[in-house]
Amino acid sequence: MKMMKEYKLKILSILSANLTNPQPQVVDIKTIADSAELGLKETRLLLLRMDQDGHIQSDMDGNYSLITPAGLSSLNAAQMSAPF
Repeated sequence: MKMMKEYKLKILSILSANLTNPQPQVVDIKTIADSAELGLKETRLLLLRMDQDGHIQSDMDGNYSLITPAGLSSLNAAQMSAPF
């Protein structure tokens, strides 16, 4: 369970970094999977679950995703509570 949370935070970090682009675009699943060091199947399942939870917004198939304000809030809270 802890590992799943770490992967979710990693995905939120990847999608959050996308916001630094002058014109953020949706992030494709392959980019996310490669950056998170996960397989496509596992990444798709996580993305669809995170979409259901409201942390990201993803297309119906989980191929393209963006972080939501709720996702940013969760990421910030996790970063604030992380031990130094």
